[in-house]
Amino acid sequence: MATSSDLVAAELAPAPAPVPASLFVSTDPDELVTEIARKANALAAVIKKQKLDVSISGRRYVRVEGWTCLGTLCGVHPIVAWTKQLENGYEARAEARTLDGRLVGAAEAVCLRSERSWATRDDYALKSMAQTRAVSKALRGPLGFVMAMAGFEATPAEEVPAGGFAEAEVAPAKPARAPRSVAVPAEEPSPPAAEPDPAAASGAQLNNIYRLVNKIDQLELVPRAKMLEAIASEYALEQEPGSESLKGLSKRDASDLITRLMAKAGEGA
Repeated sequence: MATSSDLVAAELAPAPAPVPASLFVSTDPDELVTEIARKANALAAVIKKQKLDVSISGRRYVRVEGWTCLGTLCGVHPIVAWTKQLENGYEARAEARTLDGRLVGAAEAVCLRSERSWATRDDYALKSMAQTRAVSKALRGPLGFVMAMAGFEATPAEEVPAGGFAEAEVAPAKPARAPRSVAVPAEEPSPPAAEPDPAAASGAQLNNIYRLVNKIDQLELVPRAKMLEAIASEYALEQEPGSESLKGLSKRDASDLITRLMAKAGEGA
C-alpha cells in the first residue's frame, strides 16, 4: 500500500525528457540548415587537416575515422551488433545510435576473399574490414547529407574499389548489313557526355551559398546582385552579363565562402 510520502515523492519526480525530433538542436528550417552547415564546415576542416580522406578516380572519399568524427559532432555513435563468418569471408552488422540509445541507422557489410585485395589476407583482417564497412554505412544513412555538404562523396572510402566504380561497358549492337544495292550514309558519332568535375562545388554547397546571399540581401547589408558579382570577381568565375551562376566554384572555395557568408549574415559562432 502506497504511503503519503510515496505519493509526494511520485509527484515531485521529474517528468521524462521529451524525445528530440531531430539529431540537431533546432527544428526551424533556416536555423537547421545553418547548424548543419556549421558542422559540415567544422568536419571538412578536420578531415583536410588530419588527412582522413583519400582520392580515388579524382573523387574524395572519407575513411571510417572521418565518419566517426561526424557521428561525434552530431551525437551519434556506431555499435557492431554482430559478425558472422561466411564460406569465403565475413559479414557484419552495425547500428548507429544516439547517446540515449535511439536507433537512427543500421547497415550490413561483407569482406570476401573473392575481392582481389583480400584474397590472401588473414581471417582477422577480413573480419575487421567487414565491421569497418558496416560502421561507415550505418553512419552514412542518417548523416550522409552532412558529409556531402562538407564537400566529400557520401560513399565511405572502405567501400570503394582501388580503381573506383567502373561503369559497366555494354558492347554496341552490331548493325544489320544493308543490301549491296543500297548506299548507307555514314553516321557521325555522338559526342561523349561530359563527366561532372569531382572538384566542383556540390549542389548542397551552392544552395547554402544562395541562401546566405539572399539573407544578406534581406538584411540590407549588400544587394544580392552586387554580392554575386563580387563573389564571381574574387574567385575568378566566368559569368555572362546578367547571369547569377557560380559555375566554376570549387568545393574548397565554396567551403571557405560559406564560412565568410555565415559571418556576414550573423550566423557564425
